[in-house]
Amino acid sequence: MRIFTYIAIDSEGRGVSGSRRASGREAVEGYLMGQGLTNAEIFASGTVGNRRVSLKELAVFCRMMSVVFISHISITEGLKLIAEQTDNKDLRTALNEINQFMDTGYTFSQSIGMYPHIFGSYPLNLIAVGEISGTLEDVLSRLSTHFDKEDSIKRKLKSAISYPAVLAILMAAIIVLLIVKILPMFESTLESMGGEMALSASVIFRAAAFISQYSSMILIAVLIIIIIAAAYLRTEKGRARLDRLKISAPVFKYVNTRVLTSRYARGLAILLKSGVQLLSAMRELITLVNNAYLEKRFSDAVEKVKNGGDLDDVLSEMNIFPSLFIRLVTIGYSTGRLDEMMEKSAVIFDEEVDHAIERITLTVEPALIIILSVVVGVILLSVMLPMIGIINAIG
Repeated sequence: MRIFTYIAIDSEGRGVSGSRRASGREAVEGYLMGQGLTNAEIFASGTVGNRRVSLKELAVFCRMMSVVFISHISITEGLKLIAEQTDNKDLRTALNEINQFMDTGYTFSQSIGMYPHIFGSYPLNLIAVGEISGTLEDVLSRLSTHFDKEDSIKRKLKSAISYPAVLAILMAAIIVLLIVKILPMFESTLESMGGEMALSASVIFRAAAFISQYSSMILIAVLIIIIIAAAYLRTEKGRARLDRLKISAPVFKYVNTRVLTSRYARGLAILLKSGVQLLSAMRELITLVNNAYLEKRFSDAVEKVKNGGDLDDVLSEMNIFPSLFIRLVTIGYSTGRLDEMMEKSAVIFDEEVDHAIERITLTVEPALIIILSVVVGVILLSVMLPMIGIINAIG
């Protein structure tokens, strides 16, 4: 299987470009015919397409392309310079191929549009709009800011999650070490002194013996569960359930709804300022929100607005966005300044995300430490109290 890029004509006479992983050119031709696309030109690509360009790489690419337009350097020369500076092999290959397509007469949007497996569909669609409207420089600048913000939020979320996760793993390791290695020594000492173990101590010792005896089987079972869970989460149903949990779990609901609101507001502002109509902008944002569970609800929202529903009422009925965001939508929609209100909304909810992540980090860390202290304290007291009783009896 390899990557093929193509340019074709749809049923309405519009040019369509994209990419397809297939065993050969004939398979791509069959796919395009099934999609109702005609006059297709198909090209074998040297890109692997295992992963798209990261958010940081997208931000850098858009920023450098914006500078290319400001500096009045030719696009082909700019692409060549960017390709020479990138460490991403797939991106470098794609930029060199885009250069070759432009040299043969294709436009920038047609050429780069053949690489959604590298760039994603959202920036490519905006680039096409910017080229048609003559605002490509502004579009690239806005996209650069957008991807910088997205990368910043993603890194903060990872940091907020990774630290408590590492702390929880260390806590579990300490408890297991205590039960498996330390407690058996106390057990033998207690038995040699002729003391009777309390029920809690007996349960803990039996658990320690079980874990020690079947440690390899327990480890294998845990690994199997992790592999099965990871495979399930890669399925469409599994991803939808995880995405639903993200916006419904009490601990993460506040942060994730604010992240979603910020992403939606910023994306809507960019699209509207680039000259995209509201309905088309809402369609573009269905996949940009990056939540499989909500895609159907956002699709339904587009249809309701298309059928005459007010944007603020439709978004409010989704029960996802904060009331402040709905209020700003109402003001922007009624005054004809929706793009400006969405920019302000993105700034407001970016700040809310920062504060929420800080609060979670400050709350989870002491909570885990308290839990660890309580568990360790209960285990030690269950063992030490019988020994103290024996020592007092001897005394």
